[in-house]
Amino acid sequence: ALSSAASDVYKRQMEDSFKFAKISELCGGESAAVFGAGASGKAAKALLGKAGIKAVVYDKNGGESCEKIFDENSAKKHRLAVYSPVFRPDHEWVRLAEKAGARAICEPDLSALAWRGKIYTVTGTNGKTTLTSFLERALNTAGIKAISAGNIGKPLSAFCAEMDDTSTTAAVCELSSFQTSRLEFLRPDALLWTNFAPDHLDWHTDMREYFSAKFNLVKNLKTKFLFAGSDVFEAAKEYGFKIPDFAKIPSQIDARECPKPFDTSVQSLNYSMAYEFLKELGIGWAAEKAAEGFSLPKYRFGEPCEKFGIKFYNDSKATNVHAAVAALRELSGAKNLVWIGGGKDKLCDVSELASEVMKVSSGAVLIGQTAEKLANIFNAAGFNAKICQSMKEAVECAAKMAGEGGNVLFSPGFSSFGMFAGYADRGKSFQNEVLCLKNLK
Repeated sequence: ALSSAASDVYKRQMEDSFKFAKISELCGGESAAVFGAGASGKAAKALLGKAGIKAVVYDKNGGESCEKIFDENSAKKHRLAVYSPVFRPDHEWVRLAEKAGARAICEPDLSALAWRGKIYTVTGTNGKTTLTSFLERALNTAGIKAISAGNIGKPLSAFCAEMDDTSTTAAVCELSSFQTSRLEFLRPDALLWTNFAPDHLDWHTDMREYFSAKFNLVKNLKTKFLFAGSDVFEAAKEYGFKIPDFAKIPSQIDARECPKPFDTSVQSLNYSMAYEFLKELGIGWAAEKAAEGFSLPKYRFGEPCEKFGIKFYNDSKATNVHAAVAALRELSGAKNLVWIGGGKDKLCDVSELASEVMKVSSGAVLIGQTAEKLANIFNAAGFNAKICQSMKEAVECAAKMAGEGGNVLFSPGFSSFGMFAGYADRGKSFQNEVLCLKNLK
């Protein structure tokens, strides 16, 4: 007879064999190709390894452990290719793999084949990370074991590789349109779609394709737990998509009635959606309880830092026009407001942003690739705007323009690439320059 310990090991091996059966079937006895050596690629490789499948990582800019070239000969060696979200589904390597007869799936689809617990998905143009982290906290507060995964930082595949039993854990997954553009195996137990606005048009061919990528989550939904902002319904109608009748627009709770840090018009929408979902689960009470001591993820619109009588708002996470406009409207009426913005051009219409800046602020300080485009609009309207070449110069310039008693809003409206490694790097840079700011009187 097997000892107790040996029995447990055997049982786990049998469970793993069952759990990874679909992945093994897709691989057809061959090694799997993994495109991209970043977080998603590493997580996919780890999960495949746990399933007993060899993974070959391909990345043109990867390290020594990566293959730099994926060609027709490479493609013939694999029956499964797992690509990172940065790869478009029509990427040359994905096409080569499929032409050779391989199945190509994105990393979240791989994780869905191994995860046994509930999967609650969060998507939208803005608010995803805050809502995801808050839901994880609320579920755990209510005694439901939960983790946050996906675009928020740690891929779900990484959790699958690390955890022996996922059946009793709920995964709250933040998913971007890059991750859902060709969804196949991931079937959510709930979907919370915060909002929809122009973004990523440097990646998607048009707005309809961007919407369609996110709508794949609706198509794959296996329950009637669908909550979406009103602009999602409007976009569905515009682009010819049918939102299921059971979908709900959460009742918006007045910002003044929301607990901190959700007591702003920007964050009250996140709280309202979280509360509506938790209420459907029968744990609506957990929303207010979870808000106690909850801190917004870094570099979101929130409490300002004050220096020399000037309030500085760090909203570096505002990587699109929709987010920046929301922050500007939140500060409408603020004394001598100066906006710092600009970044990588996503090929989106900036007229609404420029109009809002001129409506609520007294001046603009511009950085990044879009600085000149915005400056042309402002100059044509006779609006006070200046282009700066560094964050240090931008903060000093904005502080001078705002003056004592004034306000500076750093809500860029564009992604940071070109000047910074990401929005967090950009937010930290702004924070440091404010802290190092000298009295400019």
